[in-house]
Amino acid sequence: MSNPSQTVATAETPPASWSELFHEGRALYTILVLLGVGLHALQTLVIAIVMPTVVADIGGADYYAWPAMIFTIGAIVGAASLGPVWAVFGQRRGYAVSGLLFMAATSGCAMAPDISILIIARGFQGFAGGLITGGGMALVSGLFTQPQRKRIMALHQGTWMIAQLLGPAVGGIFAEIGWWRGSFWTMAPVIMGFAVLAWLKIPEGSGREASSRASGRFPFLRLGLLTGGVFAIALAGPVFEGVLRIYMIVLAVVLIVFCLRLDRRAENRLYPSGALSIFSPVGLGLWILILGGMAQTSMNIFMPLVLQVVHGVTPLLVSFIAITVSAGWTISTFLVSGYSGRREDMALKIGVLLMLAGLGGIVICAQLPLLWVLTFAALVFGLGVGAHNVLLVTKIMASSRDGEERITGSSIPSMRSLGTALGAAIGGMVSSIAGLGEATEAASVGPAVNAVFAFNLIPLILAALFMFMLVRMGKRGR
Repeated sequence: MSNPSQTVATAETPPASWSELFHEGRALYTILVLLGVGLHALQTLVIAIVMPTVVADIGGADYYAWPAMIFTIGAIVGAASLGPVWAVFGQRRGYAVSGLLFMAATSGCAMAPDISILIIARGFQGFAGGLITGGGMALVSGLFTQPQRKRIMALHQGTWMIAQLLGPAVGGIFAEIGWWRGSFWTMAPVIMGFAVLAWLKIPEGSGREASSRASGRFPFLRLGLLTGGVFAIALAGPVFEGVLRIYMIVLAVVLIVFCLRLDRRAENRLYPSGALSIFSPVGLGLWILILGGMAQTSMNIFMPLVLQVVHGVTPLLVSFIAITVSAGWTISTFLVSGYSGRREDMALKIGVLLMLAGLGGIVICAQLPLLWVLTFAALVFGLGVGAHNVLLVTKIMASSRDGEERITGSSIPSMRSLGTALGAAIGGMVSSIAGLGEATEAASVGPAVNAVFAFNLIPLILAALFMFMLVRMGKRGR
């Protein structure tokens, strides 16, 4: 794989059995990868449930959204930092240090005396979580074969599904008893066990990776630009309104583009060669993750609003519909996890088309008294995500250049989260322009939310176009 325009053959290969993930010494690696993503996911989801209890205890209602926002920023930067961090510590110690930092930050959250300390601790917690999820992707890329990667990424998605169910429950229990700090304290021993296992059992990087470690300085400037860009995106959501929101999004794009331009010429890279180039399979794949993440975010944020305000659905039923969509995503993920060759290509294309069809159906019936149709359209959207996501992630990994397997794997969660942040910021901008207001009346909520859904057809159309280009590149490589 010698240039950014490389193609990757996708010939038919026998699917890996699920048991292969637990044989020949891979069981512990599988457990560590899934445990890492589970811990990160729980800390992502629990905070929304306990925040009312948090502000009632330590104050800071004006900064209600900041602990979640700063955590997301930290996660994006943390995943991008994996290459330089592992270049300093090595694979084994780097993964273990990430766990220790996550434990320390989680303990800091539990002990926070006020909202400012909680926000700072959440930033470090997100950074460490990003290192863990990025490191998990790097381990999947380096320690598992291509067929095995599809299986473990299916389990990866299943872990997110379980966390989505457990997160609100765990947070609800601690909020109910008035001990929000317990939602952090109970995670600390598990995180400590994770760090110890990583220290004892994760192998050092391969000789090729060790020889490619950068000798340059730690990339503080590039990480600063990336942090500033992501922070500007985040501020464009809950903080700024109107024209300022547009300025913040433009500033974010400028800072991130400048970061990527500097990164292309650096020795200790944050992102792989061809990142965000439409002439590279890695770049196309990362673009699809970003664009798909934007559309998924609009669903996650605005679907509950339209269901409750326009359709009068109870919060419990809203949660059931969200779980139904996630279940569809998970089911289709497991169904396609053994695909290769032509079936893989077909699933990749059908996946994004199902997402596009599902979102199109939502746009058509969001304001009509057709709740069952709206629910079915959301389910179709979820099936589309699952039908292509695992296959896309493993294709990106397989497309990496020699010696860039680690940063290619870690770039996946970073870019996916970047798409999520962009989707939230742009969705907030579009809904505000469309007159969302205080979001209390169906007459204003319906058109405003529908404008967000309709706008997100644009990134999904681009994602579909890029997916067909990616599949064509693979066919040329056969």
